[in-house]
This record gives sequence, C-alpha cells and structure tokens, in this order.
Amino acid sequence: MNTSPILVVCLNPTFQKTLVFNHFEENEVNRCSTYRMDASGKGMNVARIITQIGGEAMHLTHLGGSRMNEMISLIEKDGIDLYYVETKSAIRTCTTIINKEKNTTTELVEEPYAVDSSSDAYIRILYSNILSSCSSVIISGTRSPGYSPSLYSDFVKEAKEMGKTVILDIKGEDLKQSLQYYPDVIKPNLSEFISTYLPQRRVNESDSNEELKDEVILKMKELFETYHCSIVITRGKYPIWVYSKEGFNELATKPIVPVNTIGCGDALTSGIAYHLLKGDTLIEAVKTAITYSAKNATLLAPGSVLDNF
Repeated sequence: MNTSPILVVCLNPTFQKTLVFNHFEENEVNRCSTYRMDASGKGMNVARIITQIGGEAMHLTHLGGSRMNEMISLIEKDGIDLYYVETKSAIRTCTTIINKEKNTTTELVEEPYAVDSSSDAYIRILYSNILSSCSSVIISGTRSPGYSPSLYSDFVKEAKEMGKTVILDIKGEDLKQSLQYYPDVIKPNLSEFISTYLPQRRVNESDSNEELKDEVILKMKELFETYHCSIVITRGKYPIWVYSKEGFNELATKPIVPVNTIGCGDALTSGIAYHLLKGDTLIEAVKTAITYSAKNATLLAPGSVLDNF
C-alpha cells in the first residue's frame, strides 16, 4: 500500500451550518435547539473522511474574508493538512435544514464569490509545489468564479505526467476538458452526468431514472474506451452504476433512515480513493465506500463517518 497522502483539491470552501427541527413549517417562525457549524465544501468533506477512515489528506483551497481564521481553526480541528492561497473573496455559508418529522434534508446553497485575478497563478504554484508529496489527487466540486477555465484540466495533466492516480468529482466543461489527460476515475452523480454528456435528457434527482439506463451505459462505455477512465455514477438511494475494465456493474446502496445526507457522495469519493490506494479493485473499493456513505447519512455532522465527531 502506498502510504503517501491524498491531495484533495476544492476551490469552493464553505461554512456548513446545520439546523435541526422536530417540525418545520414554511412561512412561520421555526426555532431549533440543535445546530452546528462545520468546515465544508466537497473537498473538505472528502479530506476529513479520508483521515477518519485511516488515511492522510492534504487539502488545497483558497480562503479569505473576515472569517478566514475561523475556517482555518475548524480545518485544523479536523486534523487536515491545509494548503491555501489568500484571496479577497469571503467564504460562503451553506445551510442544511433537517426536518426530523419527515426525515428530510434540505440544502440552502449560497453561490461562491469570485476570487481576485491573482489567485489563479498563486494556486497553480502551490499545487505544483505540493504535488510531489502525494500519492493521488482528488479534484472535487465546482471551482469558484475568477479561475481560468483550463485550471482543473491543467491540474489533471500535471498530475498524470507525474504518474499520480487522479479521481474527479466534477462536471460540465471542467470534466470534459480533463478527460483528454486520462484521469483514472470520474464520479459524477446522475444529474451531473446527464447535464454534461446527455443534455437533451432530463432527470428528477429523487427518481431512479431507470428509463435512461441503457443510454447512460452506452455513453459510459464510450468514455471508458476513449479515455480509459473508470466511471462511477451515484443516484442517491438507488443502485450505483459503475463502468470499468470489468464492464458494467450495478451496486446496491444500503437502506437506512437518513439523518443528514450532506456529504454522502463525498464519503463515497473518500472511500474509493483510500481503498484504491490500499490495492483494492474499483468494484471492491466502491462496495466498501458504500458503507461509508451510508454511515455518513445516519449522522448529524456533514461529511463524517465518526459517531462522536
């Protein structure tokens, strides 16, 4: 097993506020006594879970604004090796509303602020400086406005030239441009995959969308044969679709009563990366990662698999 850290890149940091209500009613005053604040964003969730399951993570991001030191403290508390460039843009806050009466998780998302013009050059330098220290690279989430459209694909190119394993949880043009450099695994959810590669189709994220299965499999096969990358498509509570050198596989998720589903996809990404590093096959890694995703959903903390976090 390679014991070098996993570098997790996410250029969209987030404060995650979680509010728990026994009952939630629109257009009324709703009060809660259970709430928490966490360092988040897809990459932060991934890095935290990697450390919780026994790995070592390096997290590359940008930070700025009046709450920057608060974010640094939260990340250090989680035991993450943090690398960042300072920008003039404030860190956004996203809010999760947990309705215990209905077992629902509702996410209120603030769009990220644009970074200043110098951030692109600085983040490239920092990435290059730390890349040799890692075993593999995960790029996760949407990059904030202000960065070059080629930034993520340039990161993939550089990592693959150095022989790193690359896992991508991104979408749209960032994903399309990155494939030319042959990442090892891409992990969009079904909605992201459809919007990127089959934009003429529409999905309802709460449905199974089984009617799209054959068309999606054909596209997965095409991408695998063209770019030699394995593809893992999540579908919420429905079985995960995987295409790899073993062909197409459908892997069942674990039925659970959810508490907070924020970070479930990130838990899957963490598990895949860590267990590939341990030498597991992709199918083995995904099967194990499904248990982390299910555990995350049963906990209040976003992006965590520890009961006492």
